Amino acid sequence: MKLKLIATLFTSIALLAPIGVQAFSFSTCTTNICDISIAGGSYKVFEVTTTPGLLVPVTSDLANVKDILINNMQGNVQLGTPSAPGVLTTMEVTFNGGAVATLSNLLLADWTNNSNALVHSYITAAGNSVGITLTAPQLLAATNYFLTHQVAPGINVWQLVSDPSIATINLVNGQIIVGQDGILHPYNYLNTLFAGSGAIAPPNAQASEAVKVTINGNSQYVYSFSATPTGYATADGSYNGRYQVPEPATLLMLGLGFIGLAYRHRHNKRDQVIMA
Repeated sequence: MKLKLIATLFTSIALLAPIGVQAFSFSTCTTNICDISIAGGSYKVFEVTTTPGLLVPVTSDLANVKDILINNMQGNVQLGTPSAPGVLTTMEVTFNGGAVATLSNLLLADWTNNSNALVHSYITAAGNSVGITLTAPQLLAATNYFLTHQVAPGINVWQLVSDPSIATINLVNGQIIVGQDGILHPYNYLNTLFAGSGAIAPPNAQASEAVKVTINGNSQYVYSFSATPTGYATADGSYNGRYQVPEPATLLMLGLGFIGLAYRHRHNKRDQVIMA
């Protein structure tokens, strides 16, 4: 079982990223995802097995990964771990038709590149999600706290939000949609995040971990601050929230042909979350 260093943390997340019209090798299969591979680092697999609603760790192998992400078993795949912050784990997903996406956990350099740009984006968005606007000095204090404060020996705050737990991956109307499991209301985590600034998150606050998604050679760091219940959890309460983008209303519009709206949303999102 994944023991959380902060009981109310850990998340799920999603990505909106058009595939575009670049050429792919054509392939067909009977499901949305044809194949999955995992390289480097470490990963954990959690699945609902014999007890309804209870998520338990299972053998970390590709068969169980595919059960969750291809065969729609209840559970998730955690990429990376806070105890090994320098180890990169990547998941490559091949979709029906040949499109390929790569998902990975985050390393310290992901957060600190471009003068801590991703840290600033994440903390600012987290604050905005609960009506908190940080001043420049508050953002600087929160950034330093995020990068340097240890919540346990050898575990810094940034490490807690860098090992995404992937529950769903889909390709819909040319859009990659990734769902990530986490805590439904991780306000204690947000209060830890904001400790350097003095801000306080409300009990209904939500926040996901970040995941790096690469497709067509372009990478995005994405996260979410809106979740719905998963219907299951581990014994310690982890993974009871699902973070996913776009929202169902956006998916409905995509199905009606409003691709241009989704395309503009994707570019607005890039401006907010950083292009690698």
